[in-house]
Amino acid sequence: MQPGAERFVRWFAGLSLLVGSLVLLAGAAQFGTFTAAPIWIVLLAAVVSAGLAVFTAIEERGPQSPMLPAAAWILSVLFAMLGAHLDYALGHVFLSGYASVVAFATGLGILRRQLWAWPVAFASVAGFGPIVLLLVPSMSAGVIAAGFVLFSADVVALLAIHRSYFESR
Repeated sequence: MQPGAERFVRWFAGLSLLVGSLVLLAGAAQFGTFTAAPIWIVLLAAVVSAGLAVFTAIEERGPQSPMLPAAAWILSVLFAMLGAHLDYALGHVFLSGYASVVAFATGLGILRRQLWAWPVAFASVAGFGPIVLLLVPSMSAGVIAAGFVLFSADVVALLAIHRSYFESR
């Protein structure tokens, strides 16, 4: 893939994650997820996100593999999804806020070509995003279809750049 095309595809994937994170947050606000939530659950999502961001920044500066930060982000979302299953009310509030933060951080990571971000982005568009999209109550079929089209385009984009993304810089 030519460098210009690779950059365009990377920007498409990164920006779609950034915009998607804002749509997730707006959807949670629209469906009233945050209105009755205790403030501590929102603060918990912020603390977990900040902790992972600091951990990722520290790990990126060293010679370590990007696997540990990527695994931490992916596992944290899996645990948030499990929490949403175990405690519907509080778990969904946490997941609503946290998933949008993860998508935003991952979008920034893709735009900056940070190695940890590619596996997290792929997990988000191939798994987390479609699952969350199907679990949201009272969403129209058109919105769900549009989401799946975007997730499919992101999967193709991420697969298209995977080789150049991980080449030496």
